[in-house]
Amino acid sequence: MPSEEIRRRLLQDANLYPPSLRFPSPPNNLIKELNVGAVFPSREHLHARGVHAPLQAGISGTKTGGARSIVLSGGYEDDVDYGDVILYTGTGGQKDSRYNDGPQISDQSFEHPMNAVLYKSFLNKNPLRVIRGHNSLSKYAPGSGYRYDGMYRVTNAELSKGMRGHKICRFRLERCPGQEPFPGQAANTPIVERRSDAGHRVGNVPIEQARRERHRSSRPY
Repeated sequence: MPSEEIRRRLLQDANLYPPSLRFPSPPNNLIKELNVGAVFPSREHLHARGVHAPLQAGISGTKTGGARSIVLSGGYEDDVDYGDVILYTGTGGQKDSRYNDGPQISDQSFEHPMNAVLYKSFLNKNPLRVIRGHNSLSKYAPGSGYRYDGMYRVTNAELSKGMRGHKICRFRLERCPGQEPFPGQAANTPIVERRSDAGHRVGNVPIEQARRERHRSSRPY
């Protein structure tokens, strides 16, 4: 059993983790000297430093203020990580709804409390922290622990069809300019906008990658 799933299941044991610990309020301490690329051994360490309060949920924040942080930990197969741009899947609709795990079996909704929190960030445009976990399917995932990779803004939020055919809440996050690059990210890499077949903007990719993709698509079969 993957370590992330074991951690989630242990957190559901009220004898080991009472509700006040599993769903804690954000720490009152201010985050100081949080550098891009800082790695934390566990979710408990993220909480203790005030980087990401929940020990299980991937979205932290309030409905009134929006999201403070998100964690990419490989729980959703529809997540797409381009580095500077992230297409982040909302919460809900999975086979194992108790642990937010497994394939998508039903539609998501912006009425879900956590999705409403992230949607608020789309409306108010306040930046939020992005943490990549070692279990993320992204090529930018750290080898171990959880890494803070900077501040992002939610620039789009929509219901779209996921890989399993169900509706998912898809959030587009773009990295705020003027930050140090995170590990694995090329500094000052020129990017170009990528659009879906329907013409919708879905992400930014390096120019050289876009050229290779256009070349492949233009070759005869």
